[in-house]
Amino acid sequence: MRLRPSRTLSELADYAVGVIKSRLAELGSPELPWELEVVGDGGTVIQALAPIEALEPGCLGFATSRAYLKRIEDSEAAAVILPPSLDSKLKPFIRAHQPKLVFSVILELVMDDPTLVPARPEGVRFKDRSRVKIGQDVVIGDWSYVGADVNIGRGCLIYPQVFIDDQVTLGPDCVIFPRVTIFRNSTLGRKVILHSGVVIGDDGFGFSQVEDPDRGRLHHLKNEHPGGVIVGDFVEVGSQTCIDRGMAGMTVIGAGTKIDNHVQIGHNVKIGRECIIAGQAAMAGNSRLGDQVFLMGNAGVVDGTAVGDRAFLGAKSLATTDLPAGQRRWAGVPAQEADLEWKTIALSRKELPRLRELLRLLKKADSFEELKTSFFKK
Repeated sequence: MRLRPSRTLSELADYAVGVIKSRLAELGSPELPWELEVVGDGGTVIQALAPIEALEPGCLGFATSRAYLKRIEDSEAAAVILPPSLDSKLKPFIRAHQPKLVFSVILELVMDDPTLVPARPEGVRFKDRSRVKIGQDVVIGDWSYVGADVNIGRGCLIYPQVFIDDQVTLGPDCVIFPRVTIFRNSTLGRKVILHSGVVIGDDGFGFSQVEDPDRGRLHHLKNEHPGGVIVGDFVEVGSQTCIDRGMAGMTVIGAGTKIDNHVQIGHNVKIGRECIIAGQAAMAGNSRLGDQVFLMGNAGVVDGTAVGDRAFLGAKSLATTDLPAGQRRWAGVPAQEADLEWKTIALSRKELPRLRELLRLLKKADSFEELKTSFFKK
């Protein structure tokens, strides 16, 4: 990925610091210190950016381990970004607490501008244009639909084939990618990103069962969900994720939360600020996450269950009872403290085959002495 024009290592470091500080200020932490140190020749010219498997002459890479650093030092790369725990005597480098973040920010210099172009005059279908407020610098792509009583904040980018229902509000600078559906009574904060195929405010999955024993029937009667969804500032939602509207009240996604692809958020769920929810995770109706909770891939939270602030629920785990706040790791089904879960699994893999063999020999042995001899002989 070529840099056009080329820049010096010091220029790239200054650029990264400026961008990161600006974003931290926008997120409400302007005083948070963020500095980079250039070690070696800051005038080294960087012509390209490259991952570890595609290093080329004049490029800048990053390394977070000694093995990766050695590969860069053995290559024709011009410079590297390193954490404080590593140094290079062969290449000039930028010292950063988060090398991947710095590399990612610099990558923006080689990214193409957005390809979205405004729709043709007849390209957007408005239910009632007089009941839609559109801010400055909004771009709406072809084949989109916009309902009534809709407020679209300044600077929003709405890609083709987006459906926006009645009574929807988009805050400033939102990005809505193709084939997103936003149902009525949904409110998005500023700088929300919805990737392709996201559904916001779909009907909640709720049914009440009525038995008819004489006919051997079980009827599932639908529970209506006239509530809505509130999505906070700086939330990003991955492709094909569904966030259901509340039954009575709102489903709420806290500011700064990031949600991966293929996630299911049920009705009336409350998610706190700055959570991470990885792919294929699911939260049943009325469940709750505190602030800064990490929900890893394929993890689940059953209905009505609360996970406390800063908890970490491991992949394929299921929270069936409330989990307390604190930086604790949870794993397993049902979830328990991760260290205990992992020790139990390790012990089971080792000892269960031995126990099975013991039971097999017990059925055949005529005496304890015979059992003991057979078991320990094996």
